[in-house]
Amino acid sequence: MGRHKLEKEIKLKRLFLIAVAVVFSFTACTNKPKDDKVVDETKTETTDTTETTTTEENKMEVSKENPIVVDKEAKTISILATVNGKYFDEVTRHMAISEGGKIADMALFKTPVTPTDFYNGLLEIGAKAGDNITAENAATTTTEGSKLNVTLSFGDKKDVDVNEAVLDSNGTPLDIRFSGNMDNSKEFNTGCITCLDSCFVGITSNAAYPLGAVEEQKSVEFKGNKDVLPADGSEVVITYKLAD
Repeated sequence: MGRHKLEKEIKLKRLFLIAVAVVFSFTACTNKPKDDKVVDETKTETTDTTETTTTEENKMEVSKENPIVVDKEAKTISILATVNGKYFDEVTRHMAISEGGKIADMALFKTPVTPTDFYNGLLEIGAKAGDNITAENAATTTTEGSKLNVTLSFGDKKDVDVNEAVLDSNGTPLDIRFSGNMDNSKEFNTGCITCLDSCFVGITSNAAYPLGAVEEQKSVEFKGNKDVLPADGSEVVITYKLAD
């Protein structure tokens, strides 16, 4: 009986020690500083808000990381581009071409923005595509579509009118329209963003002249104005605004 009683007491002591350990562990867990998590969450929320605000602001600034900005309220699209100084002296019918296009080196400006993104951006600001030019009628028809006012910004110069930056030998103002041409753009893959005569491939083009005015009829010449534009290789921002 004495041995049985001793074993019983040992078991009871073990149970007691286990119970104490459990209570101690539970108390330690529940006594952790309650404010730590709240403070961390508050910091996270504050940081997230700041980051969100910063991100939204960055989205409205054209940069290499964000080469196209669509502002629906202002009805503008701004794209990053690089000057090709070759066309300060040589004639071109291409104002801006996407760098992924087959003829990207034939434009006054080269941009990382794709024709598809540019086209979709124009739709977002409410522009209507003309889609009236074909290979068959291009020589006798001028582009339709929403009219766009175009300006350029670079260095400390802001909103320089495109007619100051791109010289028309006849002195005729550019009449840039949303030509459309998304299917042809994909098919021909020229990368044309803005052509300087009416075009059935360019997303936008100049309604002042039919296709062929520059290269076939040679009734007009276009060059970049080296007295206004920055040097070859410089970055500019080209902004297209939906005309009222």
